[in-house]
Amino acid sequence: MKFHNNAHSLRALFLSLCLTICLIPSVSWGESEDNEDATDLFSAWQEQDVTISRVPKPLSQTAENVTVITAADIRALNAHTLDDILNTIPGIQLQHNGGPGITSYTYIQSTDYIYTQVFVDGVSISALPSNYTDVSLIPAQIIDRVEIIKGAASASWGSALGGVINVITKSPEKERAISGSATASIGERTTADTSAQLSGTTGKVGYFFSGGYLGSNGLLPTMQIGSNHAYAKLTYDLPKQGLLWGTFGYIHANMGDLYVPIHDYDLKERNVKSQKLASIGLRYHLTDSLELELTGRHYSRADDTSYFNISDGLLWQYQAPELPTASSREQTFGSSAKLIWRGYDNLLVAGSDYNHHETQSNSVDASTLSPFTRTVDRWGIYLNDTLTLGPMSLSPSVRLDHTQTSGDQVSYSLGATYQLTDSTLLRAYTGRGYGLPLLLATDSPSAKIWTSQFGAESSAIPYLWVKATLFRNETWNVVDGSNLDYTIPERRVALGTELEVRTVPLFNTSLGTGYTFTETTRTADGSFVYSNNIARHTLKMALRYDDKTFRGVLSGQYLYWNSAPDDFSKPGLLWDLHLGATLLKRENSSLELFFSGHNLFDGTQYNRDVFPNVGRWFEGGVRVNF
Repeated sequence: MKFHNNAHSLRALFLSLCLTICLIPSVSWGESEDNEDATDLFSAWQEQDVTISRVPKPLSQTAENVTVITAADIRALNAHTLDDILNTIPGIQLQHNGGPGITSYTYIQSTDYIYTQVFVDGVSISALPSNYTDVSLIPAQIIDRVEIIKGAASASWGSALGGVINVITKSPEKERAISGSATASIGERTTADTSAQLSGTTGKVGYFFSGGYLGSNGLLPTMQIGSNHAYAKLTYDLPKQGLLWGTFGYIHANMGDLYVPIHDYDLKERNVKSQKLASIGLRYHLTDSLELELTGRHYSRADDTSYFNISDGLLWQYQAPELPTASSREQTFGSSAKLIWRGYDNLLVAGSDYNHHETQSNSVDASTLSPFTRTVDRWGIYLNDTLTLGPMSLSPSVRLDHTQTSGDQVSYSLGATYQLTDSTLLRAYTGRGYGLPLLLATDSPSAKIWTSQFGAESSAIPYLWVKATLFRNETWNVVDGSNLDYTIPERRVALGTELEVRTVPLFNTSLGTGYTFTETTRTADGSFVYSNNIARHTLKMALRYDDKTFRGVLSGQYLYWNSAPDDFSKPGLLWDLHLGATLLKRENSSLELFFSGHNLFDGTQYNRDVFPNVGRWFEGGVRVNF
């Protein structure tokens, strides 16, 4: 069936499904238990553990600006990839090249995408030589939670000038020997997403397996995609709450990545991408207070990119004939060790990281740096402490990194939290960090940042949770986002604020919004600077409903990019609708239907006109849990 020839019929079908789900009455509407859950909800936001300092600790002792996305949040979004999840988070901006699975670029509070570190179960997937992570490749089906640090986190994580996105995959089901789910969806332009998971524990052995396919005929011209993924996790319980684990993931995608008929570019692009990641680890309690963790990891990536003229399908007119395909290959072998000491009022973490990188690359313009091969060895040692003094916690951190290509780097930070009342928490954080430049044939200095943040989180206002953060980022030696071969040596300052508000669920319904403002980056002399990588205004909104049988999320996003006039950026407001219904449920088995309408009002929003956004489209599917 050709869905693009039956667009009107398909949209009518999906709209009918949408209205049907909306109009089905909810048996729990108006139940008073929502008010009873209000205190527990806010406590959970404050006390859930995060691994920001490389070890779990409560959010109420975490000074950094952190956002946590849970499995329930991900399920409500009917998400395809990590890209869909991040797109809803205040303070994060994404530039999309196409529909689901197509390349996207991630900016945290407008810091360039090459300075954001992304980890999956402790394995860094921030690709060399460009330091770029394509979050659209990571399937949502394997993700249990996502932790995001907004702002420099180098004192714990090394090269993390912009922040860290820490992806934690699903763990084996502890209570049953076998469980799982199967999901299938279909949408316009034959956009399909199918996946299956198996999980369980037998004796001391636990397992989680996932596999799936994501494909489309292209929601934008030439943006076809066929992507396969597989992921596995095995665990073995040791005495004294110890654990052995191993993971393996594989992703392969063949996609159209760019279509530029304007400005005389006459360009379309085709990408073949593959990734492998694996880890093995041991966690063991040496004493009641002292814990040892050892991990080993491997990551490899292969990209092949071909460029063609749109007009005649021949080799792109500006491409070097001797390089019909731009290719890059890389692999990383690494290990980490850390000791964790938990005292009555103290949490001390001492650790080390080692990575051996190998990369090969050529360039479409046949520059003097192409092709090139490089091998580098990098190591780092760090010490983090969290000291609790009554209502206050202090978090000093320091780290030394040997980069081989950009000299030795010392990063440090100091954070503090103060429990002002039972419902109000204050946070302050300052630190110096760095971001590694592109790994090319020659060495270059690292980018530097001095970041400072002050914030408060409170549920003192009845029925509301409010979080506000002020931040100042001073950077120098950063890469120019519009020209990745050029480094900006002078210092630039970005001032900003972030405000998040969410209501307590009332009649199973809650409203949330997040606004981020970043003052236009300026040089030391105060002169104005354009940058298509900086969003001056970011507004995220969501209306949520969930009564455990029916659920819905109406989300909106407004971005205003600080782009140069000749980039022809387009600010705009986009709305998405995600619905779901559990039709059958018996013990551990259930049948769900879900529906999503993307860009409901067919709006436009992009930071450069060569990257137009996808228009209105619909999809629906079914999920079986057992």
